[in-house]
Amino acid sequence: MQFEMFWYYLVLAYRRCRNNLAMVALLTLTMAVGLASCMTALTIFSTLAGSPLPGVSDRLYVATMDARTQSDSDDPSYKKPDSYLTFNDAKALVDAHRAMAQAAFAQSMQQLGDPDGRNSSMASGQLVYGRAMGLLGATLLYGRDWSDDEQLARIPLVVIDSETAVKLFGVENAVNRSVRIGKQLFRVVGVYAPWKPRVKFMDLPHNEGVTLEDYQRFFVPVQAALDNGVGPTALSECGKGSAVVTYQSAEVGQCRWMELWSRLDDASIVADYQRFIANYGNNQHDTGRFVYPAHAMLFGTRDWINANHVVPNDVYLNLMLSGAFLLLCMVNVAGLLSALFLRRRADASIRRAIGACRRQLFGQYLVEAGLIGVVGGVLALPLIWLGLSIVRMQPVAYASAAHFNPVVFASLAILSLAVSVVVGILPAWHICRIPPALQIKQQ
Repeated sequence: MQFEMFWYYLVLAYRRCRNNLAMVALLTLTMAVGLASCMTALTIFSTLAGSPLPGVSDRLYVATMDARTQSDSDDPSYKKPDSYLTFNDAKALVDAHRAMAQAAFAQSMQQLGDPDGRNSSMASGQLVYGRAMGLLGATLLYGRDWSDDEQLARIPLVVIDSETAVKLFGVENAVNRSVRIGKQLFRVVGVYAPWKPRVKFMDLPHNEGVTLEDYQRFFVPVQAALDNGVGPTALSECGKGSAVVTYQSAEVGQCRWMELWSRLDDASIVADYQRFIANYGNNQHDTGRFVYPAHAMLFGTRDWINANHVVPNDVYLNLMLSGAFLLLCMVNVAGLLSALFLRRRADASIRRAIGACRRQLFGQYLVEAGLIGVVGGVLALPLIWLGLSIVRMQPVAYASAAHFNPVVFASLAILSLAVSVVVGILPAWHICRIPPALQIKQQ
């Protein structure tokens, strides 16, 4: 019975909208512009402000400490909090095995090729001490990760993604093939599904102003990489006695360049690990190796992203402005709906006089407002596509994140219906409050 009544209200709303095309067109266009503005900003914000690795990064923490030694203690470029450690410090913390999983990382940009050199391309990847696949949630498709013994023996191994395997060898399963990284050959022990965080969260101090991460095409044990001349993309701070370092240099002995990331599943484990790294930093300072108090801290992924301002301020500003614009459009739509509904006061009074209750009239007008909102949402779709296309053409760090997706469509459908119902409540309530006897007498 309720469905039949709703269907009757829907048919009635359609007929009345058809009889007031000019007013309905103005209503739907106003709502469509407000929805498109808000959804364009919301699409970009949700992409950048969400979890970089859904289901994984919420449990990842980076360790920071003031690990400056006597040789680089007066570095004028030093910024806090600092996540970079020397290889020896990162190795000591990983080897302690105090977290569920932990590994040290450094980003590297290298030329990957097949042994014959016929196929090659530049690719971004990670130099790793520890186990990376499980920690970062990368999905192994073929093969395995390297073992602790292989890492200790500094065997030149590599794990690559499936797209790189197809590009170099024509097949996804490239296990036991050799990949040339730089000038050396590394044996492939595993192939994983293409892995890319939604936003950048590793190696942030080296990439100030960078918002989106590239696909990470390879993971290689760091000691084997250094032995074969494969170094990180950048070395943050090096001591005065270190060798002269250049881009992607493997001469990293006295430099701080690795980040320690750990998986910590609950608050008690986080607290224990915080005490562990604090004790490590304090011990290094007490022995005189760290010049300054370490002030070791843990940052969750989202806190670390916020501390490094990965999401630009203009994204938040655009979201607030678009929300305010949508609110303004809602006020205008509410006024137009009131005018539309009040033109039918006589009709509403007659229906009340022959037995219709206020609840029935109220429901009928809300259905009509909802129908207008759905039409406005449909009109907003091409406007959202246009808005995202314009953003992609702008010289901003997050331009490539402006893409329409099914989540946007579902959000738009819910938002358009919700907005129309909300703005229709006051006009519908107002028309239902008019005394029918007085209205009929006036007519």
